[in-house]
Amino acid sequence: MASERTFTVGDDEANQRLDRFLRKLLDDVSLSAIYKLVRTRQITVNKRKTRPEHRLSVGDIITFHQAAQDRHLKPKLRERAEQGFSKRRDFRIVFEDAHILVVNKPAGLLVHAGDRGDDRDTLIDQVTGYLVADSAAPDAGNLRDFVKPSPTFAPTLAHRIDRATSGLVLIGKTLAASQELAALIKHRRVSKTYLALAFGGLPQRQGTIDVPLERKQDAKGRRRKVETGAGQHAVTHYVVLAQRSHFSLVELDLETGRTHQIRAHLAHVGAPLVGDHEYGDRERNRHASEKLGLKRQFLHAARLQFVHPLTSQELDLAAPLWPDLMQALDREGFKRDDLPPWLPEAIS
Repeated sequence: MASERTFTVGDDEANQRLDRFLRKLLDDVSLSAIYKLVRTRQITVNKRKTRPEHRLSVGDIITFHQAAQDRHLKPKLRERAEQGFSKRRDFRIVFEDAHILVVNKPAGLLVHAGDRGDDRDTLIDQVTGYLVADSAAPDAGNLRDFVKPSPTFAPTLAHRIDRATSGLVLIGKTLAASQELAALIKHRRVSKTYLALAFGGLPQRQGTIDVPLERKQDAKGRRRKVETGAGQHAVTHYVVLAQRSHFSLVELDLETGRTHQIRAHLAHVGAPLVGDHEYGDRERNRHASEKLGLKRQFLHAARLQFVHPLTSQELDLAAPLWPDLMQALDREGFKRDDLPPWLPEAIS
């Protein structure tokens, strides 16, 4: 290990007191031990001895000398240094700037680890690895070699989609961006459009499903599937794009974003999502899987429309369908003209 490592303060760390910043980074170290590291110049700011209450500014260089590294880097960071960040890149980048990242997630990839933490290669792991590799300095002594893009901030999901759902996910790369994106989602200023393949026909060619949804738990506290008719207000607008045999290709716009909203709403109107075993019929899904060659539910987060919270740029982002979904449509005789004109060409 090098005799010292450095970190350059950015927007995510600025305006914090040095001792509070270090407490977040060195979370297995007592405050008194942190004060000692600062007092004995094992941790310095801009190569100078600094008081613990010093407020960090953008561009400040924090230096961690050998003693601070050997004894006090928090265990999780040491473990990440040994294991390395995820090198997988299963996602496709749709948009990126200095503040936000929008990716097209494949089905089967969990967006983040579950409560048990047993999923070691999630979307957020892959994104973190991508951002670290993209921003790491060539100097092997830089803290970016063994922590996230910021020691006290990680890339943050602005919203979630199910593991079995593919499509667009919005991610904040900085603290400011994450806070602003969270506000946009909370105030419903992000328009979300999905594409789905449903069994049968819907009540009308175009309409709205306005049915409350409630997520309940069983006696052991485990979550059960969403039930309709009670709970939170939930509204889904839909347009039937095309019908072939027993299937409907549907475009859906979410006015609200409840858990399993599309799946529960489609099942409620008698047109369950193809491949959805939880809200649909398993035998029906088995036959559809054999016919369409589909091994997951046909649901794709296809479009996001919003105003960039930091640059005011109007963004209209769309993600092409993954090959398994296109193959299913082809097998059933759907045409490219059946898809929305704003949808990009399929992934090759």
